[in-house]
Amino acid sequence: MKRPPPIPYCLNVHPASNWAAVRHALATHALAVKKLVAPDRPFPLSLHLGYQTALELAAPRRLRAFRAWLRDHDCFVAGINAFPFGDFHSRAVKTSVYHPDWRSPDRLAYTLLIARLLAALIPVGATAALTTVPGGWLPDWKSVADARHAWANLARAAQGCRDISRAAGRRIRIAIEPEPGCAWELFNPRLERLGPEIGWCLDTCHAAVEFRSIEDLDWNRIARVQLSAAIECDNTPDARKALTPFAEPRYLHQTRAARDGEVIGAWPDLAPALKALPKLPENAIVRTHYHVPLTWTGTGPLRSTRGNLSPAFFKQARNTFCEVETYTHSIVPRALRPRSLALALAGELEWAAARYGASSSTKRKTVSPGLA
Repeated sequence: MKRPPPIPYCLNVHPASNWAAVRHALATHALAVKKLVAPDRPFPLSLHLGYQTALELAAPRRLRAFRAWLRDHDCFVAGINAFPFGDFHSRAVKTSVYHPDWRSPDRLAYTLLIARLLAALIPVGATAALTTVPGGWLPDWKSVADARHAWANLARAAQGCRDISRAAGRRIRIAIEPEPGCAWELFNPRLERLGPEIGWCLDTCHAAVEFRSIEDLDWNRIARVQLSAAIECDNTPDARKALTPFAEPRYLHQTRAARDGEVIGAWPDLAPALKALPKLPENAIVRTHYHVPLTWTGTGPLRSTRGNLSPAFFKQARNTFCEVETYTHSIVPRALRPRSLALALAGELEWAAARYGASSSTKRKTVSPGLA
């Protein structure tokens, strides 16, 4: 029986401010991970390309060279992350990760550029999805006109994907990735009416933060799954103290508190949450949007929501493109940082593969040093 391809990891964990940085990440990290988890079979790559990097790759000579690199190293492109338009590893990303949002023609142009690249990198007859911003950061939207402009641009993107599919013989889908505090929520029917080119990216960290169940979903509407985990804790003084070092300046860490499954507190970032949480009951459950490695079980009073990735969940997700998305290895508190990024990423892929039902290609157990 032919083994399924390995589960990929999202390359947004690596700097990608230009094509040279992406090539370095592929040669240094992606091939090292392949050697650990798939030394004898093709390895899927889930690229992240910002707008400027995508423009560089789109040059015909560079695109031909990349196709040759894929052949030479037994790799293939499985999807592209087109959520961050700019540098996802800049000193302070925060809400800028949503800009430009879907109100802007720049988001439309970026999405169609990625769609054309994806069509040029997958085989004839194949289907692949690119991820995108869920509309935008909701506090930025001030009128009904904002929603109307965003919807119109998404409609143009859907039509553009149809045109690309007809011309290239490859089907490209746009997977909207809902995130706490954003304009478009999972399974918004108005967006789905734009056609089958519009689907959803289920990020299991985001769903956990919003206390959304990820079992018994309509999987026909989900084009992509990002396997990820959030930090969870009880609302105790010790837990809040342990959570404090995770309030860092680069990424946005939306935080929610719930009691009996009902959200009773919501904050746009971890720092304001830590100030407000002492006013809420200690039996509240706190979850924060901080992608922790799937191999991490917790530290002291802090836990991982990876338990949500249950056998029932994986059984339902088996026919959907899944990837591991942990981009925080370089910013977790220093005591938790892995000594080897390749080992850390391989450990997550093997953790996911064991539960997904695919067997590891190596008998040696690979774990994430310092995080397992």
